[in-house]
Formats: sequence, structure tokens, C-alpha cells
Amino acid sequence: MLFNQVDSRSVEKHEFQLAVFSLSIIAVLVAGLAVLMYPSIESHPFIFSERTLRVSFFGFCGLSVLLLGYLIDRQIVVQRLRREIRQAEARYTELHRQIGKDLLEALSGLNHFQDRLSMEFRRAVNTRDTLSVMVIRLTPNANVIAPAEITAALGDAVKAIGRKLRREDSLYNFSEGIFGILLPGVSVQKARLVAVRLAEGLQDVSGAVDRFSHNMKIFNYPQHAATASELEKAVRSLLPAELVSEPAVADSLETVKSPGPT
Repeated sequence: MLFNQVDSRSVEKHEFQLAVFSLSIIAVLVAGLAVLMYPSIESHPFIFSERTLRVSFFGFCGLSVLLLGYLIDRQIVVQRLRREIRQAEARYTELHRQIGKDLLEALSGLNHFQDRLSMEFRRAVNTRDTLSVMVIRLTPNANVIAPAEITAALGDAVKAIGRKLRREDSLYNFSEGIFGILLPGVSVQKARLVAVRLAEGLQDVSGAVDRFSHNMKIFNYPQHAATASELEKAVRSLLPAELVSEPAVADSLETVKSPGPT
């Protein structure tokens, strides 16, 4: 059990040491066998001629050298391929992160959300329609993903959310991991169905290792708020303190939670 406790970060180092050790053992065995064979070619042969023994001896030495050279060459090739794989993984990770960053930056923020909320609220009042707003909080699992991969994970979540929305719906990026969705003409009951679809998409993106957990809050005009200001305050109460100037509490919000990371 003592020798099984190896740090995963030093596996390649231990493998290289094992390869060097194996090649050294083979070289020692070949050299020892050659030393033991050499006196036989200088003695008086009984079965084979002296020329045949010499050819066999030097042929054995040559093949042994070729074998060692081949093994060393294969080890060099394997190390080069692994280095290229690591470089390709690093390029993919950086590209994935950049795509996620571009997706997040392409989303409108809180100011645009306020303008759109006012416009949609006026439309809902004039047409006697309903308006739902959803706030999604994504919490990365620090035990699974590294800090450098959080942006890529959030970008994947944004793509999953966008695939579940209608053309008239709008998605906003309030803060890192906090998103808002305006759902014109959607009642609370229909918003819950939307939340279920979004939860399924986010769970698929999160994967079996639970890269992040999600928490959704739904509130609606006219069920939870009577004015656009009340809707905005409810949203602001869910944002980090540095983004809000008027803290508010939205006690009547509908909540949909995902199972936390295990």
C-alpha cells in the first residue's frame, strides 16, 4: 500500500524513471550475457566453427544494441506525443475559456435590463398581459473545476440557457454566475415549466461531476409585484451588495433549486 500512494501530478515523472530503470536492466543483462559468451569464441569449438561463433556473438551484440536503440527511440516518441497532447489540451482549454468569455461579454447587463423591464412592463399593463422575470444563480463546484475553467463553464451554461428560450425572451448577465431572463407574456405556471426545461439543460451541461449547481427564482407581474419598481427591487435583492444601492427582500419569489454538488 505504501508504494501505491503516488501523487497523480508526478505520474509521468515516475513513469520516466521506470523506463530508465527498465532500459538499464536490459542493458546490464545484455552486457553480462555478452561477457559470458565471449570466452566461448576464443576456446576450441566442438560443434560450430570459430567463424560461426564469432559471427553469432557480434550479431547478438549488434541486435542488442539495435533493441536498446529502438526502445529508447520509442520512449522519446511517446514523450513527444504526450507533450503535444498537453499543448493541444492547453490550447483547447484557452479557446474554450475565450469562447465562454465572449459569450458572457456579448450579454447585456443590468442597465439594459432596467430599460427593457420598463418597456415590457408598460406593454403588459396596456395589453393586460403578464410578465415574468427569472434570476438564475450558478455556483461553480470548487472541488471539480479550477478557477481558470469557471468562465468556460459559465459560457456553456449560457449556451444551454439560450437554447431553451423563445425569440422574444431576453437573457442578461448581471454578475459572475448571476443571470436574468425576461419572459414576456409568461405566467407563473408557465415560468415554472420554463425553469424545469432550463434545469434539465443546465444539469446536462454540468455533467455527472456537477461542475456547478443552480438556483432559480421566479417572480411575476401581477402575482408578485404591482409595479416595475417592485420587480426591479426584487431582482436587485438577489444581486451582490456592490451592484445595488437599495437592498430589498423578495420573500414571495418562486424558487427552483438544483441538488448541490456531491
